[in-house]
Amino acid sequence: MLPMLLFAGTLSAQTVFPQVQTAVYDTLYLHEFNISPQIGTDMGGAVPVPFSAGGSKINAYPRLSPSIGIAVNYTYRYRWNLGIELTYKRIAMDADARVTNQKFKGENALQYFSGTARMHMAFTLLEVPFYAKYMFGSHRQHSVILGGYFAYNLYASFESIAKKGFNGPEPDVVESVITEPMVMDFSPVLDSWDAGVLLGYEARVYNRVHVGFRVLAGFKDIFVPNTDFFDYKMYPMRGAIVLHYDLLRFGRQRLIPPQPRPS
Repeated sequence: MLPMLLFAGTLSAQTVFPQVQTAVYDTLYLHEFNISPQIGTDMGGAVPVPFSAGGSKINAYPRLSPSIGIAVNYTYRYRWNLGIELTYKRIAMDADARVTNQKFKGENALQYFSGTARMHMAFTLLEVPFYAKYMFGSHRQHSVILGGYFAYNLYASFESIAKKGFNGPEPDVVESVITEPMVMDFSPVLDSWDAGVLLGYEARVYNRVHVGFRVLAGFKDIFVPNTDFFDYKMYPMRGAIVLHYDLLRFGRQRLIPPQPRPS
């Protein structure tokens, strides 16, 4: 009789708690702050809007540059996180362009340039991204990031070098032929700040180690207001790969006990 009762009890326990046998446990501290040093690399520059205004053909060559910073994240819901960062970085890009009748407003006259040109731009800046992070996956190891950023330019340079071609007061009119490189430096009219939107993805690859990528798109012209050298605007656009480590954790106020995942 006793063996029969034990066997029946075992069947009953397995019937009532079948998921416990194969449960995947996950512990979460709410109201937790994480302070994370981070490193990364960025590439990008500025693009003309509309893109076709920048020339008939553009070949861009972004230069990879290191970045360093610190992030603070706050967990306030089971799958939601808020974050803010401070990052020091450099963005640099070269480009070759073959343009036709590109309008350029000089100091005293309106000119149209046709030919080949080389462009160099670089920005050394302090960047402050802020975002909401939605975590998903069985252990919340994946995250989608949505937010914005503000950036202050510590140093900025932008040069355009006309290599070969011709200028004229009207389209397709030759007034002067360019046979030697002619440098036009727009650095003095670059604005000191920038702001835009941020989209990204992040994965926790090992315990406190996270790696992800972001795309940042500015909604402000890189030139100071009322600058009308060109008949188009240029907006910042860049991508970043970021690696960070959760060095400090504090502020834990509530512990959600391990929750079994339905089998």
